Amino acid sequence: MHKLSATTRTTLISAFFLLTAGAGLTGSQAQAQPVAATTAVDPALTIPAGATMQVALIRPVWAGTASPGASIYAQTTFPVTVGGKIAVPPGTFVEGRLEKLTRPARRSNRGELQILFTHIIFANGYVAALPGANIGAPAPTAVGAQNNPAETLIAVAIQVSQRNDLLLDNGAQIEITLASPLTLDLQAVAAAIPQSRAPVPGQFKSASLCRPIPGSPGTPGTPDTVIPGSTGTPDTVIPGGPGMPDTVIPGTPGTPSTTIPGSPGTPGSSEIPCPIPPIVISSTPVHNQSP
Repeated sequence: MHKLSATTRTTLISAFFLLTAGAGLTGSQAQAQPVAATTAVDPALTIPAGATMQVALIRPVWAGTASPGASIYAQTTFPVTVGGKIAVPPGTFVEGRLEKLTRPARRSNRGELQILFTHIIFANGYVAALPGANIGAPAPTAVGAQNNPAETLIAVAIQVSQRNDLLLDNGAQIEITLASPLTLDLQAVAAAIPQSRAPVPGQFKSASLCRPIPGSPGTPGTPDTVIPGSTGTPDTVIPGGPGMPDTVIPGTPGTPSTTIPGSPGTPGSSEIPCPIPPIVISSTPVHNQSP
C-alpha cells in the first residue's frame, strides 16, 4: 500500500470540508424558499342575470314636466345576496333615466314609463355601472367581457288619472330585473355595508300638491216682496132737497196687491276630493338589446 504524502492528505481533507459546507448551504437555502400560495381570494362578486332588486323612488315623477331623458332616483329596500354574501345592501341608491312615457288617456287611467337603470351608488361612494348602460361606447377589451350586454330597461305600468299631478310618487315600489350579469368589487361592497341605512316605514312622504276643494252650502234665496194694494173709497151720497134726487159721488176702486218675485236659492256643491294617488301595477323587463 502506498502511503499518501502529507501534502496530498491535506489537499483531500480541505476538499472534503469544502464539499460538505457547500452541501449544507444548499440545503439551508432550499429550506428558506417560501411556499407559494395555493389559493387566492376572488376580489369580485357577480350578480347573475335575472336577479331582482326591490327599490323605492326617492324623487317623484311630475305629470306636467316628465319627458324622456329625465333622471330617476331610487333606493333599495331589501338586500341582494349572492352565495350567502350581501351584494347590494338595503339603502343603496340606484340611478336611471326615463326612456319612454305613455300618459293616461281621457277614458283610460293606465300609463307606462320605461326606465333605463344605469348606475348603483353605494353608501361609501363606490359606483357600479349596470351592464348595457353605455351602449354605443367602445367595446370592452377585458378577457371574457361581453360586447353590448343587454341593458336593464324596465316597463313600469301605472294606474293614474289625468287629474293626478304625479305619475310616480315618493316611495313607489319598482322591481328591477338585471338583464346581464353585474360584477362588483367585493371589498368596496363590504366597506359600504356598515354605512348603508335601509329606508324606514313612513320615511317617504307624498309629494302631491293636490288639496281637496271644499264644498259650498249654497244660498237660501230671497222671498217674494208683496206691496199691499189700496181698499178704495165708497160712494159719497149727498141727500137731495125736497123734490130733488140724492147726489151720488162715486168712490174710487181699490188696487190689488203687487208681488215682486224673490230670487231663487243656489244649490250646494259637494267637496271635490283629490284623485287616487298613482299605483304601480307591474314592473316588467323590456328586452331591447342594441346590435
